[in-house]
Amino acid sequence: MSYELRVRSPGNSSGGWVAEVRSQKPEVRKLLFCLLSSVFCLLFLQPLAFGLQPFNKVAINVMNTPSVEGNMIYLKDVAEIKGNRGDIVDKLKKIVIGFSPPQGESQIITEDFLRLCIKRARLGVEDIELNSPPQINVSRKYYEVTPEQLKAMIQDFIEKRKVTDEGRVIIDNLNFDGRVFLPSPDFRYEIGSNSSLSSTGRISLTITFKENEKIQKTIHPTMDLKFIMPSVVAIRSIKRGELISDKDIKTEDREVNRDTSQIVGEPENIIGKQARVDIKKGDFITVNTVEILTVVNLGDVVNIVAESDVLRVTVRGVVKEKGGKGELVKVLNVSSNKIIHAKVVDSHTVKVEF
Repeated sequence: MSYELRVRSPGNSSGGWVAEVRSQKPEVRKLLFCLLSSVFCLLFLQPLAFGLQPFNKVAINVMNTPSVEGNMIYLKDVAEIKGNRGDIVDKLKKIVIGFSPPQGESQIITEDFLRLCIKRARLGVEDIELNSPPQINVSRKYYEVTPEQLKAMIQDFIEKRKVTDEGRVIIDNLNFDGRVFLPSPDFRYEIGSNSSLSSTGRISLTITFKENEKIQKTIHPTMDLKFIMPSVVAIRSIKRGELISDKDIKTEDREVNRDTSQIVGEPENIIGKQARVDIKKGDFITVNTVEILTVVNLGDVVNIVAESDVLRVTVRGVVKEKGGKGELVKVLNVSSNKIIHAKVVDSHTVKVEF
């Protein structure tokens, strides 16, 4: 008595399995056949009963509204891909669907187009199950820089570059083309300007946004720039040459419509000086409209004093330009016939420092 049970994989293209039962006795063949059937059910039919994938089956479950990050759309970005063949699943994930939409925009992809992309991959998988809606809406992940954020960036930029620390900056009517979409909030920015940042007026800036040192977007916003500063103003009309006292001026916050470097904010810097020009009531008093009271004039004869701890020398000199107390003026040294610079002490004396 002899019997034989063999299970083999055929060398044909069907990919199935063939079981051969050989025995000299019918009852043995029947027993072996039942045993083989039980094994087959255990290995193949039972997994299906529990919802498991058959060996070669791959399921592609497409999302309705996927969102992508990069410049290209891959199948893995729009679908969940499951299967027993890891190599096939990896290849499916890498299938290119197309270019991503611009940041902040979306595009429609149809089920038929997805099937075409999968077919072009020529993966040789017979059992691919594509579960997809008729069309999907693919959007691009993005981070938007709001107008409020832009205004804060510009405000900080100007505050750090204004001529004086006094006062405050006001930005109005901020305009720029479109909206600022970036791949993520992990960005840095650079601001440049060819406009003056020291006076009120309409200005333009260039803002470049970068991520990982790569330029993502450049915009050219325009805005109205205003400076509100404490400013010394005249409370009465002041004639040219008049001395200015504390009763002639006051300090108030005003919008500065000129170069802020010319504005005087401290009364102490004005009191005791003389008006260089006529100043109207309510006008700003700037560094250009006042001057130190003239003590010496062109052609005045003065004593030039050169003094140290152990020595004092005095010679005659002729003033070559007018000046006030404490100012440096040009003086001709009569003894040497040379022009020197000396500090005005009073109407009769100038001093040279050793």
